[in-house]
Amino acid sequence: MNKNRYSVSFPFIFSLLSLSITGCGDLKVTSYFNPSDPKLNKYKTLEIADFETEITDVPKEALTRISDEVAKLIVSKNIGFQKVERGSIEGDPTQQTLILVGEITGYESGKSFKEEGGALKFGEASLTVHVWLLDKNTGDGITDGEVSGLSTIGFLRSGFITKGVYEAIAQEVVKFISKNY
Repeated sequence: MNKNRYSVSFPFIFSLLSLSITGCGDLKVTSYFNPSDPKLNKYKTLEIADFETEITDVPKEALTRISDEVAKLIVSKNIGFQKVERGSIEGDPTQQTLILVGEITGYESGKSFKEEGGALKFGEASLTVHVWLLDKNTGDGITDGEVSGLSTIGFLRSGFITKGVYEAIAQEVVKFISKNY
């Protein structure tokens, strides 16, 4: 009798647990950008720098992966830049070049536990970046903004933060640039 109970209970409990874990997982991205004045379409070249951070436990890959994704998306969408480069561009100082720089200002690993509202929360991975678009010739800020990504099942994926967060953040940055080009 006990053996039958375990053979029925275990698959039932395992199914419920699997559904609850996959049903809770979600990726949310929020962003805000200051209006760009003037339009970005006067710039023919976009230089994209590696992101920086002062947070010690940020995965090092995040500093380059977000920039790589932004570059890849801008090229694939053919927004209007004649040249898109990762890293510093040497060339004619009269050329209108826009520089995208970013800083990771918030990070929470998916492996951390916290108490919120009397409930124990775990597996939430979050990443917040602040980005600036600067005129390379003058150093003047053209616009800036912040993008945050939150994954509620970050602990189930490699690196304890979903790679989808990197792509989602890059998509928000590219969406803003595209709308203002």
